[in-house]
Amino acid sequence: MECGDEAAIERHRVHLRSATLRDAAPVALHLLPCEVAVDGPAPVGRFFTPAIRQGPEGLEVSFRGRCLRGEEVAVPPGLVGYVMVTEEKEVSMGKPDPLRDSGTDDQEESPLERDFDRFIGATASFSHFTLWGLETIPGPDAKVRGALTWPSLAAAIHAQVPED
Repeated sequence: MECGDEAAIERHRVHLRSATLRDAAPVALHLLPCEVAVDGPAPVGRFFTPAIRQGPEGLEVSFRGRCLRGEEVAVPPGLVGYVMVTEEKEVSMGKPDPLRDSGTDDQEESPLERDFDRFIGATASFSHFTLWGLETIPGPDAKVRGALTWPSLAAAIHAQVPED
């Protein structure tokens, strides 16, 4: 790497609020084949209440006049999925922090927390989700399927090789 490139790399120290993992309530998730140009909370439950029906090729639903087809996908055994939120340190200064372990607003920042630029925490958990595709069920080459196969592949790569 050239010296000039090092200045372009932005480094962040991230703190995971582990207590949020224990308190994350299970939710039903849908991975839709679309992008939303906004990053933040939204009252999705008010606007997306799918009338899912079982079709000949799997699950079917209509979304904004388009046919979506999907299937339930399980998180690999032994793992749990989490819906995470990020909070920048500058944003959190002086404001209530939804990721804090306690609901009090007058907590002082610990010396450890002063070393972090960003905080993340879980707002929900899941063990399965519905994967939707436009007109067809997403195939085996879908990025999410590759991500879900990684834990077993990583375990195989790092497993001890038996001696012959």
